[in-house]
Amino acid sequence: MYMNSSSAASKMTKAHGRRPSKNRMRDHLSGWLFVLPLLVVFLVFIGIPVFRTVFYLGFTDYNLMKDPAWVGLSNYEKLFTSDPNAADMWGATFRIPLYLIPLHVGLSLLIAFLVHSCRLKAVQYATRTLIYFPVLATTASVAIAWNYMFNENRGVINWLLQQVGILGPDQNVRWLISTETAMWAIVIFSAWKFIGQHFLYYFVGLQNIPDTYYEAAKIDGANSLQMFWKVTLPLITPTIFFILMVSLTGTMQAFDEPFFVTNGGPGYYTTNAALYIYRKAFQAYDMGYASAVAAILFIIVFLLTLLQLWSQKKWVVYDYE
Repeated sequence: MYMNSSSAASKMTKAHGRRPSKNRMRDHLSGWLFVLPLLVVFLVFIGIPVFRTVFYLGFTDYNLMKDPAWVGLSNYEKLFTSDPNAADMWGATFRIPLYLIPLHVGLSLLIAFLVHSCRLKAVQYATRTLIYFPVLATTASVAIAWNYMFNENRGVINWLLQQVGILGPDQNVRWLISTETAMWAIVIFSAWKFIGQHFLYYFVGLQNIPDTYYEAAKIDGANSLQMFWKVTLPLITPTIFFILMVSLTGTMQAFDEPFFVTNGGPGYYTTNAALYIYRKAFQAYDMGYASAVAAILFIIVFLLTLLQLWSQKKWVVYDYE
């Protein structure tokens, strides 16, 4: 009797042991089926074109009118040695993130913290809507309005600067046609247009911080500034890291701002790599050379992303819940 009971229990255990394995395989299969449509779209429209650009088209002479002809490293040699506009292009490519990332990462955090600290719900809701609203507007439409605002003679920005006394009655800032101010025009427009998206990420992150941490800090006698530096800032580092990643990859490949606001001018001063690729590929029809520029930009962004992923282990706090 004992042996029979033991044998039956052993069979039941084996049967139950197999069932979770089958369920797990079924769950994995279901997950892959859900992901498959997006994976196919990614491979067809992003993965394969990127692979073809980096490992093939950049080494060819290709203008859409004829089949690609293999030229080896000629495009890359031209990019780094003989292209007279390459230095300005790479300068603009790195200047735009240098100006925009501190704004997107720092200013949006400050705004989100101030709105989150407001205890009047009606004011909080209204402020959130106003800050996020520019993100919903199409870039092309608002860029036209900002071009009028930046106008040297009739722009409202110069008029406001004259009214507050920063500029004299006959003084005008040449926002879009001067190397001293063209980049600042892009920065101002980008901050107004896109900072609301990062603000929303921060706002959600601040709301997810448990109140118990603030209560413990108050018991220990911490003031508001100490709670921000010792509690809020460390616990919001995952959101900071995410926004830093998105901002870096986005600003390194920025197209809307230089295209719509300054059209890459004056000269090539605000023509970054993304706009340069567009001009070479779809205006000059030099697809091979444009692919070489795109390949170098891809490698730079990829390496910077890897650097950020490696460095996050040193400062991002994930285990606070």
